Amino acid sequence: MEQLLDRPEFQSAIIPFFVALLVYGGLRKLVAPAWMIALFAAFLIASGLINGLNLIPLTGTRKIILLVLASLILASLAPYLIRRLKLQRVALPVLSILALLWVFGRVVMRMDITDIVLFLAAGVALIVWLLWSFARIADDDAKFHGAGLGLLLGVGLCASAAASALLGQLALSLAAATGGVLLAWVLTGNATGSGKTQTSFSILPYVLAASLIGLAGVIFARLPWYALIPLAAIPLATSLVPVKPATRFFRALLNSMPGLIIALTTTFWVWQAGSTNSSGY
Repeated sequence: MEQLLDRPEFQSAIIPFFVALLVYGGLRKLVAPAWMIALFAAFLIASGLINGLNLIPLTGTRKIILLVLASLILASLAPYLIRRLKLQRVALPVLSILALLWVFGRVVMRMDITDIVLFLAAGVALIVWLLWSFARIADDDAKFHGAGLGLLLGVGLCASAAASALLGQLALSLAAATGGVLLAWVLTGNATGSGKTQTSFSILPYVLAASLIGLAGVIFARLPWYALIPLAAIPLATSLVPVKPATRFFRALLNSMPGLIIALTTTFWVWQAGSTNSSGY
């Protein structure tokens, strides 16, 4: 059993998928943030298997794990902590940029001034773009989770292709958990959506996980920076799907297709580019 749990496909695919599927399926009718609780449980278990539970020393990877878990807790509690949507919209980019600085601050300080400006500008632009594009689809469960699935899958596969198995597994475990949530929504959700408007903070987990892991792949795994451009376009591409099928299954399938196509195409591109240097992150 221990050898089975040590296999990457179990740690980053099978276990988080089924944990999220079962948790969301069991809690969907009981609590509003059921999908966030499902992702939290799945990612906590998966990251424990992948990286271990030891947080010392607090490396960049462990900071990303903590931030993703914290973002899921914050997104769940936001309706009770910050009731005004305008305040939520202001707090989102501020918290996201602070998270960026916390993870990469020490690395950035070792760069020359030109590289610091370029990295910070690119990082902030990526975060702001993802916040905007996810906000456009946050009230449509099929589009929202379909875009999250494609984006995290693309980041995970590209990071793995760029020779960072650890970063890749973390992103892929979240992608698998999102797939479990989406399947549970298909099996148990309402045909027209959740019936509840998402809070602004509901977009934070997908944005933080994708942007931080993607930027870490660029810095530490030599993932080409331009690979993040098509991946960042996934939420926008998903929002442009014009057809809205009546059945939940076809809604989930159709809204997942743009992200899956972009993710797989970009991964093949990165793999062909030969980004095979080890990250050491």
